[in-house]
Amino acid sequence: MPREITDLVHLRYLALSTISSLYEFRFFKLKKLVTFIVTSWMEKCPLQLPCDILDLPQLRHLHVDKRCSQYLPCLVKKDLQTLYWLKVAISDANPNFEMVPNLRELGIFIEGQLAPSYLGSLVYLHRLEKLKFEVGRVEHFYLPTGFPPNLKKLTLRYTYLPWKEMDTIGKLPHLEVLKLKDFAFCGPTWEPSKQGFRKLKALLISCSNLKHWNASSNHFPVLERLVLRYCWELKQVPIKFAKIGTLNLIVLECCYSSLVSSAMLISSAKSGTLMGKAPLLVRKVGTKVELPIIESSEEEMMKADKSVLKNLKKLFW
Repeated sequence: MPREITDLVHLRYLALSTISSLYEFRFFKLKKLVTFIVTSWMEKCPLQLPCDILDLPQLRHLHVDKRCSQYLPCLVKKDLQTLYWLKVAISDANPNFEMVPNLRELGIFIEGQLAPSYLGSLVYLHRLEKLKFEVGRVEHFYLPTGFPPNLKKLTLRYTYLPWKEMDTIGKLPHLEVLKLKDFAFCGPTWEPSKQGFRKLKALLISCSNLKHWNASSNHFPVLERLVLRYCWELKQVPIKFAKIGTLNLIVLECCYSSLVSSAMLISSAKSGTLMGKAPLLVRKVGTKVELPIIESSEEEMMKADKSVLKNLKKLFW
């Protein structure tokens, strides 16, 4: 990595992938830099970056590896709009997000047990619309005591939360996109509270041990897209989703064939009530969705499909 790169004083955009230490690079010379993206192409070689990167006067967008130690600036940084990733640990002082009041996108990588109040100043990020949490070596993750008031997109990964904590997320008034990745939530049963997710348009559940999802159209009244990936134990899409008028796409990847069958039956049921509206598409990704249920015979699968169809008839007739 040539050190002379910092002599390009008019540089506005810099993206690089390296395993070199950048700790001694004189990035402060890049006073016109707006976007800085730096990643390591070897996971075992975390990057070393100078801690004053965020002090660059024109910087608005910063993307670095999760395990790079980045701290919030000591002075208010009004221009910063994107920050991935901010690493926080119990040994650090509580981050003061008032230092970056105009953030619109934020990714937080957590290592070490944090109290629920540790990220309490997130409530000051009034312009934040997109927030991601990913957890490293932590025994238990707690949702923050407060969320940015105008949050629209939330992603959780490796947080291992119980499904009852979803009630807190359901209270977010402007949430439109929710992505639950790699055991963000754990447990066999999810029954949303009555308040549901009033403005949620897209929901992703990936790598989950969920078995029973007791939900209806009342819980997700404006849902448009549902994506289920590697949900090996979930055997049925909630049949009452057939009454969600806005639902137009279900994507299933590496799931039980009974899950595909239930989605197809919901699609068929919706087709008869659309009256000119776009149909519900069911997209199967990968070949594993076609595999039969391991612990059940084909006869049992047919019985399950008939049960779903019977319940659908109760909904519409």
